[in-house]
Amino acid sequence: MALPGLGFLFKIIGFIIASFLLIHFLAFLGVFAAIAYPLWWLVAPQQTFCFGCLIFNHCPFCGEESNRVRRSPKSLAAAIFNGFFILLISLLCLGVVFLESRLLFRMGFPPTPKTVSFVIPAKGQYRRGELFTVPIQVAGVGKPINVVQADIGFDPKMVEAVEISTKGSFANIFLQKEIDNKIGYLRLTGGLSNPGFAGESGTFGLVFFRGISPGLVRIEFLPSSMVLANDGRGTNVLKDLASSSYLILPEKISDQEREGQEVILTPEVLGEKTAGSEETSLVFYEERRVLGTSVGDKVEKDGRENFGTQLLSLWERMVAGILNFWYRFFQGVKGLFTIS
Repeated sequence: MALPGLGFLFKIIGFIIASFLLIHFLAFLGVFAAIAYPLWWLVAPQQTFCFGCLIFNHCPFCGEESNRVRRSPKSLAAAIFNGFFILLISLLCLGVVFLESRLLFRMGFPPTPKTVSFVIPAKGQYRRGELFTVPIQVAGVGKPINVVQADIGFDPKMVEAVEISTKGSFANIFLQKEIDNKIGYLRLTGGLSNPGFAGESGTFGLVFFRGISPGLVRIEFLPSSMVLANDGRGTNVLKDLASSSYLILPEKISDQEREGQEVILTPEVLGEKTAGSEETSLVFYEERRVLGTSVGDKVEKDGRENFGTQLLSLWERMVAGILNFWYRFFQGVKGLFTIS
């Protein structure tokens, strides 16, 4: 016994699928079908049906009462009008496909590839009380980026973060600069306006650490770090996190050496300058250290796509194929009429 309404539901689903396929077929080949229609009528008029007769009670192409009967166009003029009708519908379908591409783009299709990695210097060794620097660098910037959030973790029993410098940074707007030596965490957040940073690699900031206890200390970028692409969607394109270990030697630096290092930390030396600019960066963070240490977010890993994602990806490839075809087609036509 069939369930009530089940047949109707299948009809609706079938209608949606058929309409979807027809729209994309016409967007792809409808223009050529419109051109071929009058020619096909000349070759096989009895096998060519008139759309006006099928849709309207009075056919606007043949100029006669049709009562929606399937029949051939009355004349060549009627066949040409049918071709224009197909052309109009095809252009509307192409517009629908373009709107689909914008919708899919907002949904994250095609996805911006994850290519950016944080880079950290190789292993080093320093004495107790000695100041050493760890640059915050990004590499593999395939497409422009405009926001970076660098979260770094360390053992607060072995090293302390003294200062974060933005001098020489490719960014010129900074929103957060936070240090917490109780839990061993620091964050620098900033970026730049359109068109963003497009270099293959660059320095975002510089962290000054001081060794306080002898031993091996690990300094690493945390999974809550982000690098956002300037793609209109703010896609996190961070692929890899970096870490490195440093050896803090038992030997302590002298008071004279310590005083010499303290000069480096003065505002006049650190500065807040942007790369290649004499103007001061825009700084919006407060000097007090108020830290939101929510570090649970993970760097997205490539994995198996679910069925819905696969369907959307297939849809995006079909839409992109249609639009790219017409782009290349019009570029070719334009090239034929371009005088060298």
